[in-house]
Amino acid sequence: MSRLTVDPSGTHLRLGEAFFPLIMDTAWSSFADPSEEEWRSYLATRRRQGFTCVAVSVLPILHDRDERAGSRDPFALDAVGHPDFDRPDEGYFAQAREFTRIAHEEYDLRLLLVVLWNNYVPGTWAAARTPYAVMADKHRRAYVERVARTFGDLEPIFAVGGDDNYRVPEANAAYLEAAAQLRDVAPSCLLTTHSAPHADLPDDLAGALDFFCHQSGHDARNVDLTWQQAAPYLARSPRKPLLAAEPAYEQHGRVNGHGRWTRDDVRRASWTSVLAGAAAGIGYGAHGMWMWHSPSARFTSGGSSLEPYPWQVALGFPGALDISLMARLFTDHRLYRLTPAQDLLADRAGDGVEGGVEGSGADEPGAGEVLRLGASPDRDLVVLYLPYSRDAEVLVDLRVHRLTGWDLAERAPLTVDPVFGDGRTRLRQLPSLGDQLVVAERTA
Repeated sequence: MSRLTVDPSGTHLRLGEAFFPLIMDTAWSSFADPSEEEWRSYLATRRRQGFTCVAVSVLPILHDRDERAGSRDPFALDAVGHPDFDRPDEGYFAQAREFTRIAHEEYDLRLLLVVLWNNYVPGTWAAARTPYAVMADKHRRAYVERVARTFGDLEPIFAVGGDDNYRVPEANAAYLEAAAQLRDVAPSCLLTTHSAPHADLPDDLAGALDFFCHQSGHDARNVDLTWQQAAPYLARSPRKPLLAAEPAYEQHGRVNGHGRWTRDDVRRASWTSVLAGAAAGIGYGAHGMWMWHSPSARFTSGGSSLEPYPWQVALGFPGALDISLMARLFTDHRLYRLTPAQDLLADRAGDGVEGGVEGSGADEPGAGEVLRLGASPDRDLVVLYLPYSRDAEVLVDLRVHRLTGWDLAERAPLTVDPVFGDGRTRLRQLPSLGDQLVVAERTA
């Protein structure tokens, strides 16, 4: 495979000289649970659907996984079933390397490997749940060295941390040291980190990374984070690519809410993230696929997450095809050019107050369901997301743009009905029953 790099603009990744949209599925426990045949079947499906990347945790996510017979462990287990970090399992790392090679070379899917999920570093919220898994400094350094040498020549993306808020100095020091180790031993691999909702990424760690991944997550109170969290990352200098790596997983329980996140919810979260400027790509997850759930296994985080579906069922969730369409539009329109442009909405319907209380994130009708507008700085590209059918007015005369519309729920094209005048464009209501996207791209 060609080498992944960051474009000099800081807006997106490139594979060789071509734009590489990071369309990322989530299959955290892929090194621990599936057979090689299952892994190949999974990769073939996601590649066919237009995904370009898969997120995998090198180590098990100990507080949030399937407990089942036959799972592989990266370290020998002691008498009570805890990892013995002095005894790495060579076979585990050899198979993990082979799975990475298969993904890269046979299916053209890049892996993003989380190196230190926050169970394994001191002082974090997950370390409090699994204190036996916190690595001593010597063990952590030896393990990071092993990761760099096992995978480095295959050039995955390394995420130094997983699901952390980055507010614990001792943990942050461990991530920063790991980033330096990875950069030293595997200099051709891009570095990022996987953040929890409301994370505060410290400047020194941010400076060590090539691009950023934010997470709005699965809590019903956080629906507005899909667009709110992009702003502080976009304000950093120098500019670095940004994507929402973990919007709500399809059919995951609505934490602090009711029911499960639907494909419609996931699609709304995905598009509002991209139009808020997290335009280097998008993450997706299917509840049951990310932990390779088996009905014979015990999922450790049922509770508000709710019971997962068997992985074979989750792999077929319809929301993945919504991401397929998004992947196509990323490439066709070079969506990495987008920055938030809510000021171009005439009626300010995107200010977060329509149908609910601004910023409430509540589980009430209409919360978070607002128009979102993104545009390139030169206005050559303007993209509008409408969560339901309605008129909208944009403060740009788009008559020299090619206008295309999409019924996103049906994944079907729509004919846009514009009215031009006074430097504005009114987009009359289109007859579809779900959310819609209007793409305006300058032709002259």
